[in-house]
Amino acid sequence: MKVALFDFDGTLYPEETFDILIEKIKGHPEYKSIYKKFIRNFAPIYIGYKMKLVPKIRMQNKALEKYIQAFKGKDQQEIEAFFHEVADGMAEDLRPDLVGRLRSLKEEDYYIVLISGAFMPLLEGVFKSGHVDYIFGSVIHYDNGMLDIKKRFNRLHSDMKVEILMDHFKSCKVKVDWKNSVAFSDSYSDLKMLELVGNPVAVEPDEKLLKIATEKNWQIYS
Repeated sequence: MKVALFDFDGTLYPEETFDILIEKIKGHPEYKSIYKKFIRNFAPIYIGYKMKLVPKIRMQNKALEKYIQAFKGKDQQEIEAFFHEVADGMAEDLRPDLVGRLRSLKEEDYYIVLISGAFMPLLEGVFKSGHVDYIFGSVIHYDNGMLDIKKRFNRLHSDMKVEILMDHFKSCKVKVDWKNSVAFSDSYSDLKMLELVGNPVAVEPDEKLLKIATEKNWQIYS
């Protein structure tokens, strides 16, 4: 089986989803209190990051954790409706060429995987069609239909992607043709995922990934 792996932030979607999520609660009359709660709880971590006391990956993890914790008291239906509302606006801004490539690969019987640190209901809201076979994202926990902030939140970050993919295909009991598979990402942090496949594609790559992609003669989408 051939697979096509797609990152989301900066790849299929040209911006950072977290920035969009912040703007959504900041300007939404119903969610202004959530914005204030998030800022209050996240500010010390962000200040620590700016002072180089908190590593970037911890800051990013805590940003998503504090964001979803700010929805304390909301139920699953409310939270998913919020993310789907955001997703409806974002779907219009996906890179059209890459979406076309995704659909073409699906028609060629590639198994399409979207793997991202973004929240699962957001990713599911963007990709409502049947073109994506499996989505990996950061999971939001619930208890009896209400947001569960006691259960530890784990953001899906780049270092986890290869292990997650390997575990997935092992559990599916399928043999992946990695040599003829393809992966798309904009970030050097996804290097291990890109190196899994025979056809990596650097999408509007950051400086470090551009250097490697050029040296290795990878396809560069710009």
